[in-house]
Amino acid sequence: MALRTSLWRASAFCVLTACGTVVTAAQSPTSSAALTAATPARSLIAAAERHYKRGEEAFRNGQFEEAGRCFAEARAIFDQAPAEVRAEQEVQAYVFELQGRIELLRTGLRQAALSASDVGSYRDELAALDVSQISARPTAELNMSNFDFKFTVTAQVYQFINFYTTGRGRITMERGLIRSGRYRDMAERIFAEEGVPKDLIWLAQVESVWQPRALSYAKARGIWQFIPSTGLRFGLRQDAYMDERVAPEASTRAAARYLKFLYNYFAGDWLLAMAAYNCGERNVERAIERCGYADFWELHQRGLLPRETQNYVPAILAVIAIAKNQKQYGFNVTPDPPMRYDTFQLDTSTSLAVAADLLHIPLNELLALNPELHRPLAPAGFSLKIPVGARERFAAAYAALSPQDRLGVPQSSAPTVAETRPVAQPRYTTRNARTTGRRYRTRY
Repeated sequence: MALRTSLWRASAFCVLTACGTVVTAAQSPTSSAALTAATPARSLIAAAERHYKRGEEAFRNGQFEEAGRCFAEARAIFDQAPAEVRAEQEVQAYVFELQGRIELLRTGLRQAALSASDVGSYRDELAALDVSQISARPTAELNMSNFDFKFTVTAQVYQFINFYTTGRGRITMERGLIRSGRYRDMAERIFAEEGVPKDLIWLAQVESVWQPRALSYAKARGIWQFIPSTGLRFGLRQDAYMDERVAPEASTRAAARYLKFLYNYFAGDWLLAMAAYNCGERNVERAIERCGYADFWELHQRGLLPRETQNYVPAILAVIAIAKNQKQYGFNVTPDPPMRYDTFQLDTSTSLAVAADLLHIPLNELLALNPELHRPLAPAGFSLKIPVGARERFAAAYAALSPQDRLGVPQSSAPTVAETRPVAQPRYTTRNARTTGRRYRTRY
């Protein structure tokens, strides 16, 4: 714990220093020396600055809960202030600056956590995972009748079943079974709509253990671990406002479409589609060209795929087997309840702090419903996810606010880039290596 705290502190300091935004009392335009005039606005700013300084100190000492409370108190000062004071340009400029400083500290925390391996995708470990010493003896023969796609069960599948039912692998499996409850209904619905076997939703267990904010060392993000280029290819918006690779529903739709594309690309073979999802279709195609057989297990036996990919496919098959037969493998978990929410399309750029106030919920709750947003500011046209049953009340309260009140910052400071930028459309094609004159032998 001491090492982890040290990493967090060091990373946060490095990020702030590198960005050139370490704010000291002497440098800050809102320091106590600059706030001597006894106006209501400046009194509020001075009080908020004191809370922020306490939060910053707590953050640097690794007291992150205390820091969060101090930051919330700093913001609450303005939430409770009279409307005429909040409308003053000096106050709005300070609030905008304050949020940026808080976000910068949190960015340092996220980067430090990644360095400490607290954040990341489980697939990062697959490249180094050696299951050769794990028994391939099945505790029970797999019943293939309840799977919605067919595959050959090999020794490697049984090795991963044994890995996920004992030791550290069991802990990871259990956590995924619990967390999957939030997204399973949604994922099964989307996969069915896109023509992908519902069993393949368990690819998310191997990718990220169902964590929307998972970030790999290859910069893949989200439950489905899209790298930036593949995310854009399948319509996931990534800009200064948001990263839809982190949005559970949007990324699930993209993952289903990518898997279906790969399935068609490899002439209806789900195992090759899964392999290509991990290492790219060109890598799998080159392996097939060297082997002469369009068969995953043949490629596996000859060692023609990356080590991670060789582990990746049998790991997914093992996870599916366990997920569909949990009691048989000794799991008795209660899944998290499914995520439920309504959506409301925003007319103008909107501060999530303002929206949370209208909804009478904590800001953190609204951020959790909208994890794709980089910061508590949603662009015009964004479909904001809100608690179920709050749509009509929120719509009425939202309509009563002016665009400036919704934003909560001076209009001159309001971001304008990408407010009306359309979501990128998928650029994949239906080119199929098997239907353009190229033929491979298939081994059964």
